Amino acid sequence: MLIAESVHAEGARYAAPLVCIPGLWAGPPAWRGFATYLGHRGWESHLVDLRAVPGGIDARAAAVAAFAAELQAPPILVGHDAGGLVALAAAARVPTAGVVLVAPLAPGSREARALVRAPRPLLALIRGGPIAPPTGAPAVAWLDLPEPARSIALAELAADDAASVRDVVWGRTSVVPMTGVPAALVAGDRDAALPPRAAAGLAQAAGAELVELPGGGHWLLAGPSWQAAVSLVHRWLVRRLGAPLLELYEEAMAEREEDDGDVD
Repeated sequence: MLIAESVHAEGARYAAPLVCIPGLWAGPPAWRGFATYLGHRGWESHLVDLRAVPGGIDARAAAVAAFAAELQAPPILVGHDAGGLVALAAAARVPTAGVVLVAPLAPGSREARALVRAPRPLLALIRGGPIAPPTGAPAVAWLDLPEPARSIALAELAADDAASVRDVVWGRTSVVPMTGVPAALVAGDRDAALPPRAAAGLAQAAGAELVELPGGGHWLLAGPSWQAAVSLVHRWLVRRLGAPLLELYEEAMAEREEDDGDVD
């Protein structure tokens, strides 16, 4: 079951809301700072939790698409880590204003496989039980945050469904290319989970514009790079989608005023 919480805009400016999709083991808390920043700039955000959705990446994409279909306007899907793969697959199912991939994982890559290389998570993955978040060296490379941000983020992680972890680390899901939908892939040049060459290849496969963040790592939602990352996302959204979205918002306000006039 998909769970969502909303961060409302302060002085809404844009008709398209954001649907923020976390990566493996993560939930809405990972997005709160990001969404609050964008809320100050007029974006409404919906932060989804997919950890209770069984059945793998395709099932999660279907859940996100069903949620998006209930919103008042086609949303922008913003996915971090494995959430980027979910965003791409969901965008192929439902009308979407845009897609932003924030440090996505490349399915089946060496870096993705490293997340479950230890005996205990590997055994759980084979048996199909809940998979605990990474520990040890894989966690250092994946959750690349300084303290205390790392401890805070780690405390908010929880065990995830084996099918989704399996899809990503074993490459059982594919990258769905975007056609006719503006898409960006935001990648830090110090991301050990998505090295620059892999980021370029993934962006090409997804049909997304590669937007590089100097000094950024994998966990761009927190730590020293998060404000630079969210500012970059905001600028890209406004540059690529701002004018049409502002027009849609103005039309919606005009229609609302006409309706209010009819009631009076």
